[in-house]
Amino acid sequence: MFVKAQILIAVILVSGTLFAGLPEPATPVAEIVFVALDTETTGFSPKNDRLIEIGAVRFRGNGEILAVTNWMINPGMPIRPQATEVNGITDAMVAGAPPFSAVCPEFVSFCDGSVLLAHNATFDVGFLRAGFARAGVSAPELPILDTLPLFRVWFPQAKSFALEPLAQYLGLQNEMWHRAGADSFHLIDIFKIGVTARPELKFQELERGAGGIKLLNERRN
Repeated sequence: MFVKAQILIAVILVSGTLFAGLPEPATPVAEIVFVALDTETTGFSPKNDRLIEIGAVRFRGNGEILAVTNWMINPGMPIRPQATEVNGITDAMVAGAPPFSAVCPEFVSFCDGSVLLAHNATFDVGFLRAGFARAGVSAPELPILDTLPLFRVWFPQAKSFALEPLAQYLGLQNEMWHRAGADSFHLIDIFKIGVTARPELKFQELERGAGGIKLLNERRN
């Protein structure tokens, strides 16, 4: 029994460290500071491909936009034609951009003290973790919620939960897609519709709907 108690205490202590700085479970979502982010890449494999763009919008859960930024990144490798067909980013557009190692301190500073939101977060998280690893920098302890499962819970009648068709289903009119900055704002627009329909929404409910919290410095998703 004593050994089991020690193990339980250790788990609680580790959990408290990992999730330090998160909003309290009962915090109204409208009061929480989030960063909506999206990435564009040279391809689809974090192991073999690289980041070429990060878009990030810092906002409060009530919809107030606090700051907006965008980084173009030189991947040090050619962009695959299939990726350019999707995002429109060419090798020439990133030729003069800094590498991720120069961008990552600004990224960490911009996201500090927030909860990150990403749609299909496994993709973005995988590339960010790989970028930090290649730069020889420890990934920051940033909490991330995936809006893909969240939006499935919020809008169950939608036929598709990709951002563009979901936005169309919700009556949002947007012209630019598949660029990191634009898609970050699209995510916020959809998020605001869900929050507005749930004015009493608390962080614990948001976390549950998103399927739990990821941490950027975790080794696994």
